[in-house]
Amino acid sequence: MNEFMTTLHLRIYDALESLRRARDVGDQDLVAAQAGEIEDLVEIAARHGVDIDCGYRRLAHAA
Repeated sequence: MNEFMTTLHLRIYDALESLRRARDVGDQDLVAAQAGEIEDLVEIAARHGVDIDCGYRRLAHAA
């Protein structure tokens, strides 16, 4: 995995974790911000042909 892909995967993971924490504390503004960040990262991944379906679906449903 090259540096771009690694960074993208780490940012998605961090955003999903932040989304989970924001939901846990009921911070709806942060939930919305993190959801937007995740959408942006997914779009970037799609544009560059990066497969992000390797485990994020499970994390997203857990959040």
